[in-house]
Amino acid sequence: MRIRDLMTKNPVTVDPDTSIHDARKLMKENNIRRLPVTKNGKLIGLVTMRMLIEAAPSQASTLSIHELNYLLTKMTVKDIMVKDPVSLSPDMPAEEAMKLGQEKGYGGFPVVEDGKLVGISTESDIVRLITNILGVREEGVRIDMEVAKKFGEFKRIIEVFDEMKVLVISFMTYDMPDEKEKYRIFLRLKSRNGKEIVKKLTEAGFKVLDYV
Repeated sequence: MRIRDLMTKNPVTVDPDTSIHDARKLMKENNIRRLPVTKNGKLIGLVTMRMLIEAAPSQASTLSIHELNYLLTKMTVKDIMVKDPVSLSPDMPAEEAMKLGQEKGYGGFPVVEDGKLVGISTESDIVRLITNILGVREEGVRIDMEVAKKFGEFKRIIEVFDEMKVLVISFMTYDMPDEKEKYRIFLRLKSRNGKEIVKKLTEAGFKVLDYV
């Protein structure tokens, strides 16, 4: 899965001379938290709702409401934006983007191709991807298992499901930090008979930790 498959195409943008007041209004109207700043289609900056809020004068200010509004209309996006923000290529794998977001502490990235802004990708896109991969919207049973790290174990698990004619919706592994010889496996199966599946797995010698 590539970023181009997840990103929001043709995102809402502002030019650098947009007032902070108008940028904040635009964010609220479109229910977004980030605005790419572009000039002639080229990405030159990024502003977030948090930045806009922090840029506003303190409520403890002695300025009148008219003076505050005047000040906000004079401040523009280019005064507070992050210049030349970190961006993604639309061909970047989704997992690489997720890793980059964790390393940088960012919740979203503009997506640039051939120097032009083509989209924006946020943590919501990644959550939606993971939701689809896990198949949580499909009716079924989830089984958590502990499996030895040795060849043939996954094959034996699938053989149990084949014998029971149970389809696998998702199959994920997790390396336990304190266990070098075992995996934690999370399965989602297209079945309502979790109890019988657990019984068959246990009879085959597997350790089932939980099922829902």
